[in-house]
Amino acid sequence: MKIRKEVDMNSKTGKLQKAIVGLSKDILSREIDDNLDTITNYSEHLELSLGTIQKALKELTDKKVIDLKKKGKYGTVIENIDYKNLLKVLKVDYLLCVMPITYSQRYKKIMDNITNSLKIPIPLYFSHMRGGYVRLKLIEEGVYHFGVVSKLAAQNAIDSGFDLEIIEQFGPRTYVTKHVILKRKNGEVVNVGKDPESNDHIFLTNFNFQKNENINFVDIKYSEVIENLIDGKIDAAIWNYDDVLDKMIHLEKHGIVIEELNENEGNLLATESVIVIRKYNQIIKNIFKKFFDKEKFKLID
Repeated sequence: MKIRKEVDMNSKTGKLQKAIVGLSKDILSREIDDNLDTITNYSEHLELSLGTIQKALKELTDKKVIDLKKKGKYGTVIENIDYKNLLKVLKVDYLLCVMPITYSQRYKKIMDNITNSLKIPIPLYFSHMRGGYVRLKLIEEGVYHFGVVSKLAAQNAIDSGFDLEIIEQFGPRTYVTKHVILKRKNGEVVNVGKDPESNDHIFLTNFNFQKNENINFVDIKYSEVIENLIDGKIDAAIWNYDDVLDKMIHLEKHGIVIEELNENEGNLLATESVIVIRKYNQIIKNIFKKFFDKEKFKLID
């Protein structure tokens, strides 16, 4: 008999928690002065009893997560929302963003712009790592709440079956100004460097060198392009122009020259910055809708 009571209690607790989370998700999608949905609609949507919905709503109001005001036939209006506590109910105590290693001023600027644009009542942390494929995979697996990648990398990942979604995009030249080819002066281009962990580098290298049948692709790290050129391991490689500017003297000293890429759609997609989340993650999507000010995300110089 005691075991039966414990099972019933756990069942009731589980249903109440489901109602609290379901209501909290809905409240996050609404604004102050909006009407709250009806108890009946919540009951039908969450497949829970009217009593359970009422208890969940009472718990949220008792804990001051939400303040409500009944207006008779006009329904119930949301007077205030404590977003920090609301997110705590949804088990979102912080946001974690993954982005490229900030080896260029442009990437540092992207990080600063996210911080300035995303005004949330919880801490925001950044993790930096090389390799777009790895970053996108970890977003899909839920290790990170969101990430910054190029539109090219995001689209390629989604097209290949990743459960990801682009929720913000900022236009050409917001991820990098452009990409260029670095190559050894007066040398024949045979060995071309390609980073197997970078979606962008793979695509751009294949796209811009595919017509040359004599090319031999050499696996390298993107961050070691210049070293490999100087050592003669490779003859050419695609590189981020933003990181070239402060290395011009060094490049000239070692006989490395810059060649422009054509401004076609593929090359331009690699310059556009986007924010990616795991597909169907409505909580993170609503956080961005509510707290992200796109107008403050200014990257074009």
